[in-house]
Amino acid sequence: MSTLAMYYQQLVDLPAAQSACALIGIPKLAPYWPALIGLSVLFQLLRLSSNALSSLVFGTKFDSLSARQKYDWGHAILVVVLAIPIFFKEELIEDTIYGFNEYAGWVYTIICGYFLWDICISISDIKKQGLGFVVHALASFGVYIFSFRPSLQYYGASFIMFEASTIFLNMNWWMDKLGLTGSRIQMYNAITLLFLYFVVRILFGTYMSYHMFEDLKAKGTQTPIALYYFYRIANGSILALSYYWFYLLIAAAKKRFPSKNSTKKTE
Repeated sequence: MSTLAMYYQQLVDLPAAQSACALIGIPKLAPYWPALIGLSVLFQLLRLSSNALSSLVFGTKFDSLSARQKYDWGHAILVVVLAIPIFFKEELIEDTIYGFNEYAGWVYTIICGYFLWDICISISDIKKQGLGFVVHALASFGVYIFSFRPSLQYYGASFIMFEASTIFLNMNWWMDKLGLTGSRIQMYNAITLLFLYFVVRILFGTYMSYHMFEDLKAKGTQTPIALYYFYRIANGSILALSYYWFYLLIAAAKKRFPSKNSTKKTE
């Protein structure tokens, strides 16, 4: 075993850490918590290094953006690809409410590390981005951290699929920085973004939310009532934000690509 692996295992074996995980009701987090904290720090280091490079390339246009807008889409691509196998894990298919799988645990560790970082960034950037991103980050972190009870690991993968639309959202931003605003390629990207956003967040997200709560009603006898209502509030907040952001995306697309009729009216 390497020195790094030994040090990691020593952190995992700390009685205080294991007791803390058990005390707050997420005992399955014990083998993962050092990675979760480390990943959160890593996301910040990646953001800082990405910022420095992008500032050199894009100059003041980049520097004037919020912290969130500067973040690359690498995380979205990574988690979407990693989440797909979770749908085929037997332990989770057999028990969609309380099943636990080690691979899914590592994927959700990445997710929790990201959202822990996201909470800090959203709070620090709240004046530019508003309260919505803070609520989204807190709700998402809460939902995924409780998967280590274990709880709802199977359904967690469904909501990771939301990030598929983020890939095209970030591509749209880069096109603006490259002077391609209003171009044909940006129009195709915008169409793909709106279609994918509607499919994965609005249709699929609403559908899976319904089935998740139907499952909880039928088989969630071990889920505390407080946690059940937390899921209700968190899920409702995330869906409401998705609907609102979809409206904003449509409004932004109309501004970038005005119809011929509206263009004639303004002439």
